[in-house]
Amino acid sequence: MNTHCRPKSKAARWTADVVLFTKETGVLSVLVVERAKEPYRAALALPGGFVEPGERPVDAAARELCEETGVLLAADRLQRFGCYGRPGRDPRGPVVSVAHHGYLPGAPPVVGGDDASRAAWVGLPELFAIEELAFDHRDIIGDAVFRRFGWRMPVSVDKGATSPGGGDGRNPAGRGLPGDLRVAPSVVPSEPGNPSHR
Repeated sequence: MNTHCRPKSKAARWTADVVLFTKETGVLSVLVVERAKEPYRAALALPGGFVEPGERPVDAAARELCEETGVLLAADRLQRFGCYGRPGRDPRGPVVSVAHHGYLPGAPPVVGGDDASRAAWVGLPELFAIEELAFDHRDIIGDAVFRRFGWRMPVSVDKGATSPGGGDGRNPAGRGLPGDLRVAPSVVPSEPGNPSHR
């Protein structure tokens, strides 16, 4: 993660991604979408997309969040926390993502739209057990957890991990939304507004 957004390539395109947290039945969850288009078709990803000419990245983040999930959130409720521009992170070419995080109390209903076939709130432990997340979104989510709550999620995938109640916690292809989206986390961060909240 880089907190200063300076692409190494002048030809780099800009995107904005959103890590939106909520707490659903005591489980810290993140809003994700199932991609309807390549690259990474059918894989889970963060809501986000390309920054339009003349648009600020935070405004693009709020716009893409609404288009892909139906969640309307003011741009001033999102906090930029890093830029991701590692060469090869996007198969379409040089792309720098400006990452933002936010928190919504309760889990508002979501629906996939635009280039997302579905949207859902997924508990962090379940999300990190999924084999394939699009692009470098696993790293972005891990960094957002640290920046917002001050603790680290494991970013490597344990191929032998199983979800409670049996099964592998993902669909047969290893992509897309798992069947059971509520998994009790091993660590539950403090609620926003508490002194330990960041």
